[in-house]
Amino acid sequence: MAFDSQAAILVTDANQRIMRVNQAFTTLTGYSAAEAIGQKPSLLKSGHQEAGFYHQMWHSLNKTSHWQGEIWNRRKSGSIYPEWLTISAVHNEEGVISHYVSTFSDITELKRAEAEVHNLAFYDPLTALPNRRLLLNRLDKARTTSKRSKQFGALLIIDLDHFKNLNDTLGHDIGDRLLVEVANRLTKCIREGDTAARQGGDEFIVLLENLGLTPETAAIQAETVAEKIRLSLGQAYVVVTHAKHFHSASIGVSLFCAHDKTTDVLLKQADIALYKAKDAGRNAIRFFDSAMQTALDARAGLEARLHQALTDNEFELFIQPQVDMNRQLIGAETLIRWRPPGQA
Repeated sequence: MAFDSQAAILVTDANQRIMRVNQAFTTLTGYSAAEAIGQKPSLLKSGHQEAGFYHQMWHSLNKTSHWQGEIWNRRKSGSIYPEWLTISAVHNEEGVISHYVSTFSDITELKRAEAEVHNLAFYDPLTALPNRRLLLNRLDKARTTSKRSKQFGALLIIDLDHFKNLNDTLGHDIGDRLLVEVANRLTKCIREGDTAARQGGDEFIVLLENLGLTPETAAIQAETVAEKIRLSLGQAYVVVTHAKHFHSASIGVSLFCAHDKTTDVLLKQADIALYKAKDAGRNAIRFFDSAMQTALDARAGLEARLHQALTDNEFELFIQPQVDMNRQLIGAETLIRWRPPGQA
């Protein structure tokens, strides 16, 4: 047996009394061989695992003579650490278990690296808020929960008004400080269980759940939170010493219940409502309604037809002279008329 291994090794008898340990065991746990021999491995027990965890461990050992997995243990100093543990049962010539051999190693650094990767994947590095990816995951879960509970939820898209002006005049470092403060204020405005996320740039998304069983009740609840956010974000920011900056926010809101809308449709509707809030003069809250979609569809259709009309030369130029009271030419008025095919 390679007792000089870098992994900690612990050998017990069939009654789980420690018979032997290696130097790596002492280095990792802080217990010398003299302190450990004769004790049970529960000497290292952290209290983090419930009884069911150990029940499953021993069930596997009795059935397959092998178990491996992640476990939290306690050093002699009292510090708790995660380890990767492998236990193998050793049988004698009669097929009866005579020993258990355990090997384990500290995986603290591995867990830390996993946490960093998780944070990079799901959290915004500047504000520490959930990013769009995590927000979409939570939105999918919220819609599934809504299907069972019949409760409405809401999606709020929040955009800082004229934020580009701050970046252009004071620089991106100052802009970043303001975004961090915005994130802090958003977090304070929502309930535990709701989500405030950064979409990117100066745009944030808030997911509200369990707002009521009717759209009317949900709208009231969502508007209350949206107004709280609007007022909070409108308060002065001190991002440069002794200088106050004021920034308003426009907010678009879309309600949902169960899977009545796809995620893409829900985001699009909230974005349309945000556009209407900005169109209303900014520093405003607007809810999506079907009339907004109809108006935008009509506008998009008109724009498409105008582009095609340019390609098809459907516009005609008319010049009308302007004369004074003496019938002297003093100017001209230019008109462009659109004459689609089939229309006079």
